[in-house]
Amino acid sequence: MTDDGNLSIDFLAGFTIFMVAFIYVATLIPGLFIGLQSRTIDYDAVAYRTGVILVEDPGMPYNPSWETLNDYNKGDILRFGLALTKDTPNILSIAKINRFFCSTAFVYPDDYHSRAVFGDYPYQFNISFQMAGDNYTRSIGDVLPEGYGYSRRVVKIKETSNATIGPGTGSWHSDYEQQVNASVHLFSVYFNYTKLSGDGPDLNNPAYQINPLNPLGEGVVINFTDLDKTTNYLNDSSIYPGLPTNITLTQISMYRSVSLAPLHTVHSPFAGPILDPHDASQYNLYVDGSSIRTTTLPVNITGNMSLFIPPGLLSNVGNDDSSTWLKVTMQFNLTDGQGNPREDWFLNSTQSQPYGAFEYNYNPANVTQPTLQDGVVEVAVW
Repeated sequence: MTDDGNLSIDFLAGFTIFMVAFIYVATLIPGLFIGLQSRTIDYDAVAYRTGVILVEDPGMPYNPSWETLNDYNKGDILRFGLALTKDTPNILSIAKINRFFCSTAFVYPDDYHSRAVFGDYPYQFNISFQMAGDNYTRSIGDVLPEGYGYSRRVVKIKETSNATIGPGTGSWHSDYEQQVNASVHLFSVYFNYTKLSGDGPDLNNPAYQINPLNPLGEGVVINFTDLDKTTNYLNDSSIYPGLPTNITLTQISMYRSVSLAPLHTVHSPFAGPILDPHDASQYNLYVDGSSIRTTTLPVNITGNMSLFIPPGLLSNVGNDDSSTWLKVTMQFNLTDGQGNPREDWFLNSTQSQPYGAFEYNYNPANVTQPTLQDGVVEVAVW
């Protein structure tokens, strides 16, 4: 620097080089500290976010619900969510849980990363679920490493309601056994959605409602036990010596209401059928304890059968009308073992009032009500 206050060329050059270097280093400083950020906090946040999505959100699409889409249409699923509805966080649907952990439908990590974890970073993760009282844990994902982000959510699981009909059950009464011999017998179950949606417990809390007509419901199960014991052959085999009465389920028909006739009237408001009565692929039907689903009718039955109507099916055929009533009618044909029709007693609801059908309702003597079970959802991300 000179005596008159002017700066030298050397000083200006050095100062300029210093400032350029300083600015360059300053731009690198944020990047230098990226590797020093806490990986645990970051992964914990991702695990927490994933857990919130799973247990507090019903998923997308919402109506019809994502778990009702078949494997061929799984590409339409935008987001996994296990909650019953938007209004019931932490109360999970058993149907959604079963679908979520279906390894034949979804592939880890691709199907799950884009629908549950999200983001562009290639996270590895493990999602598990266990219900209280079960001695096994369902899980999808990789084996856990030594360090990972973690989230644990305590939840409730809504189980499916069910009715069990057969000799010796609470749902059984004399109207279900026809006293006049016939070779063709009918048993019907009807659902009054107006009452199911309006007369539910706890101020119609969705967690306790029976919602077979609602796409967001949990479906219903109808079990039949000891069907062979409802024939007269076992009660008095001298009537038909030599050959027992064989039972064949020939069709399952679904009828929709065309009017809201009062319950005390005997005139049926139902019209139909509205589905192919021989196409059993529209619901889940299991016969005589088999784990193999029956998809076509007719089918022979020794003693037991279980019919599961998935959520949304009855709503689809009922045109989403909250005043809809639906009736499911099963037709049984009796033969003598050689294919000849046999007139015999059998399970039959045609004599019961008011519609010759069993009402699926909130009466615990007839229907086992939905219950909430404890469970835990755990998410690990690394």
